[in-house]
Amino acid sequence: MQAPTHFLVGILIEKSAQKIETPGLRRILIILTGVISHGILDKLARLTYHPPDALIKDWFWVVYHLSIAFLSIYILRKYWGKYKFGIVSAILPDFDWIVAHPARLMGLDIPFWQQPLHNFVYNLLEAIPFFNLLNSLPNWTLERKGVVLELVLLGLIFVSLSPKRLLYPIKRRQPAP
Repeated sequence: MQAPTHFLVGILIEKSAQKIETPGLRRILIILTGVISHGILDKLARLTYHPPDALIKDWFWVVYHLSIAFLSIYILRKYWGKYKFGIVSAILPDFDWIVAHPARLMGLDIPFWQQPLHNFVYNLLEAIPFFNLLNSLPNWTLERKGVVLELVLLGLIFVSLSPKRLLYPIKRRQPAP
């Protein structure tokens, strides 16, 4: 899945954990749930438009990824202040790409990253029989129709973030007579 989906799931996780009164326990649960959700979303990404390589000459790919970039910026600007811990927890496995890959390109060996976080999460999910079923999903990573599923998921998460506002719209104040 694309970054906005991970961001919004992280926000949902942090919102869901707000009632846990012990701060340390709350943070541990947010991190664990965020990392596991990342693995689940990555497995579901088989059903979304997610080409492994940049398709710079494809107008659809360019427009889609520009839209994703702007949506990512919007979400970070709107929610970062209150939900940064959930957002970071949900994208934690992507630090593999930020740290490990450039290090390998420069010939650096970082001992901690011998087993990338992605592999750890995937191996954990593989140990749970239900999640093995996700491996049998069709692979639409190069299919444009895969955008629809991601947009539907993003829409559902946005709606779940503000149910009161949708059910009880803000009433405009009437001017005083």
